[in-house]
Amino acid sequence: MFKATISDVSLLRDSIDTISQIISEGVFKITKGSISLVATDRAMVAVVDFELKKSAFDEYSCDKETSIGVNIENFLQILKRAKSTDKITLELEDNKLRIEMKGEGSRKFSMPLLDISSGEIPEVSQLDFPAEMKLKTSVIEEGINDADIISDSIVFETDGKVFIMKTEGDLSSMESVIDKNSGLIEISGKEARSRYALEYLKKMIKAGKISDVTTLKLGKDFPLKLTFAKPDKVSMSFVLAPRVED
Repeated sequence: MFKATISDVSLLRDSIDTISQIISEGVFKITKGSISLVATDRAMVAVVDFELKKSAFDEYSCDKETSIGVNIENFLQILKRAKSTDKITLELEDNKLRIEMKGEGSRKFSMPLLDISSGEIPEVSQLDFPAEMKLKTSVIEEGINDADIISDSIVFETDGKVFIMKTEGDLSSMESVIDKNSGLIEISGKEARSRYALEYLKKMIKAGKISDVTTLKLGKDFPLKLTFAKPDKVSMSFVLAPRVED
């Protein structure tokens, strides 16, 4: 049996909204301590690693670990019907996910569980990132949006002291240098430089609704890892394959 109630509607909705940008269906693992999901997009370019902890809920009950297949886009459409003042209760019953919203009134929805496999997940936990930093999420978002008017990719670079975002197009270029006076909070490691597709980064940065600080890890022609977290409540990470330069 699983049943959980949450009053922080935006936390749940924003999390599912961001996941839906990358994958349309997924397998959620429900344990006594959290609801989690690890999945890759169909192109095997990006991996989503999500955990919503028991402490994020007002009430949480799970007597047996289970995994459920969910149409994430359908789930999001239902969550969008919730008001900010509602409480949302999730419950597994009769091979369905039941969603109840209580506020001024009570509304109930149900979704069939899907029989889907979790699929092949790249072994990203073994990645050893040469460089790591914490930055204000808004600074990364600005750099992504700036680059998007120039090209379809962006270079992330560090010399171990500052973080640089830059790109070049046929006619224009963009470069943003971030130091500890302009949004860089912490930095460690050595030099690193990789190029990434903006198509994915524009989707991933939506997780900025979860946290105003982003942990960023990268290397040389190496995958990128972005982590957004609210301590003791939620964590969402993305690993993105680099775009190899000629």
